[in-house]
Amino acid sequence: MTTLTQRVAIIGLDHIGSTIARTLANQGFEVAGLDPLRANQVAPCDGFTLVRNLEQAIDSSDVVITCFPDQLLMNARLCSPETTFGLHGKALISFNTSQTRPAASARSMGEWARSEHIDYLEISLHGDADAIGQHACELLCSGPWKAYQRLQPLCRTLSPALTYLGSDCGATLDA
Repeated sequence: MTTLTQRVAIIGLDHIGSTIARTLANQGFEVAGLDPLRANQVAPCDGFTLVRNLEQAIDSSDVVITCFPDQLLMNARLCSPETTFGLHGKALISFNTSQTRPAASARSMGEWARSEHIDYLEISLHGDADAIGQHACELLCSGPWKAYQRLQPLCRTLSPALTYLGSDCGATLDA
């Protein structure tokens, strides 16, 4: 049986990350947010806390969602030994915010996550970021079936239009 995770960290509070943070906080999730590039803050809402660093974000969550424009830089930070240890037993969602990321990068990240026993999903947004939480966009997901089953309830909070493309983590970038 799949349980709905209640503690989520959002890394990258650009327009998409902020929208995801507000949507999840408004649905009763405890949300921690971090934007390593700028001092952006999500409009105040119950259930949202701004954290100071990546380690604090990971420690405060069961699921980490990255919404970072430079996914290669974010992957390098996530794959560091200190950070990897904190992610063991948790789930990681890479929310593709740009269409420039190579599918090979997502596949590599999926292999790393599998080797570290981290549930990993790659998600691509089809539609306007403002439609997140308003059920007017589609989310394409790829990654291990077990990770998809675990994270499906959380993803459906963002959009009921959820399409699973299979275990190939690069599939959302090839679509």
